Amino acid sequence: MGENKLILEMRGISKGFSGVQALKKVNLCVEAGEVHCLIGANGAGKSTLMKVLAGVYSMDEGEIIFDQKPVTITDPISSNRLGISVIYQELSLLPNLSVAENIFIGKYPRRYRYLLDWAELTKRARVLIDGLGININVMELVSNLSIGHRQIVELAKALASNAKLIVMDEPSATLSSEEFETLVRVIQELKNKGISIIYISHRLEELFRVGNKVTVLRDGQYVATKQLQDINQDQLVELIIGHPLSKEHKSKVAVSKNDELVTLKNIYTHKLKSINLSLYKGEVLGLYGLVGSGRTEILRAIYGADPLLEGELSINGKKMNFRAPADAMKMGIALVPESRKTQGLLLNLSVWENAVVPSLKKYTRFGFLKYRMMFKLVGEQVDKLRVLTPSIRTSVKNLSGGNQQKVVIAKWLLKNSNIMLFDEPTQGIDIGAKEEVYKIIKTISDKGFGVIIASSELAELLQLCNRVVVVFNGQIAGEFQQEEFRNDTILHCAVTGGSSL
Repeated sequence: MGENKLILEMRGISKGFSGVQALKKVNLCVEAGEVHCLIGANGAGKSTLMKVLAGVYSMDEGEIIFDQKPVTITDPISSNRLGISVIYQELSLLPNLSVAENIFIGKYPRRYRYLLDWAELTKRARVLIDGLGININVMELVSNLSIGHRQIVELAKALASNAKLIVMDEPSATLSSEEFETLVRVIQELKNKGISIIYISHRLEELFRVGNKVTVLRDGQYVATKQLQDINQDQLVELIIGHPLSKEHKSKVAVSKNDELVTLKNIYTHKLKSINLSLYKGEVLGLYGLVGSGRTEILRAIYGADPLLEGELSINGKKMNFRAPADAMKMGIALVPESRKTQGLLLNLSVWENAVVPSLKKYTRFGFLKYRMMFKLVGEQVDKLRVLTPSIRTSVKNLSGGNQQKVVIAKWLLKNSNIMLFDEPTQGIDIGAKEEVYKIIKTISDKGFGVIIASSELAELLQLCNRVVVVFNGQIAGEFQQEEFRNDTILHCAVTGGSSL
């Protein structure tokens, strides 16, 4: 337990939702002034546990001791009054108000009882922001701030409510590396003030940067709490997924250069300049580059989502002029988009409805749907891809990120697509689900399908791809065969736009 007193003890917390047991007798202890990381695969129960702490959900059983006293948390207001502040991934700021107004919302200092004391409001906000060591104008509208600075405003808001414990849910998901460094510095400032932090993230390397301890949950149950200095990344992964991580890398399968599935010749779009590229049967091709380099735009050009201003696109040796994605789909091209929630899925529909959307014609006869055939084929795909869902009738919005991604893949496999385009295929999914998506991609390429993956995770591409093409400023800056894969060379090429070190 160390010499520090415990700020929070959650003992034997259980919570169920209509037959699904989200938490089973989970324990969590956090010391005062520490950064305690909370980790687990999607669906492990992290968010549910934090929502119990925040008063969003009521627990079915268990007890919470906060600041050495047993407490009853009935709603978010009672949680906040105790000194617990939760910063969710979707920040809850009001964009049309200033930084100062957001920080003290509902607690504005007043003059003569009714008038808002602007001078005092500005002064207090300035003190809080300065205390975090960040240069933000407190009269600036929140809508004008970067995501990183908005997050700092959320932290200042938590401090203004005298928070003793701040929960940060995936705080770095949308941050640039510079903004993340600022966040690390601010977390250190908060620790110096004696404030405790529960830090939730999928990015394991971050936990070792910011955390003191880590608690692992799996399938709604407590697995272990470890000092981060006593454990390495592989051991942590083993605790998260329940078995050692498979070390198998892609075997070096030679790809025949005779079977060209996709050919881009001198392609120009609003973002791309003179792109020449081929994809071969059975090949996994990686597109790597910094944010805004044009990786996604290459996929969009192939998929018919961005019009070609110049150049030739050929599929299986035939020249194509796609006016819309529907034309590309007819040629067996599928896109698994970066934003699966807004572009890949219809969240209010069930798993089976999402899976059959692109291929409805196949299941229709004289205007009637062939339900038995549909359910059989969707059920088979769900089993093959190991989609964890109570049933194919379950609404897709109730699935974890990794399982949602598998539903997107399933719908294209049911459409018999043989050219699969993946944009950030494992973004926002946990390490166990990542492994499963990697296996699915490997299986797809083994069948002779062509796969293109645009990813900002270089390690992912080096593990999966036969070849990596680096995109820089809308152009191809370099190409690397499997035997030439070297982190530093590829990174250098992505940063400078040139392939020589």
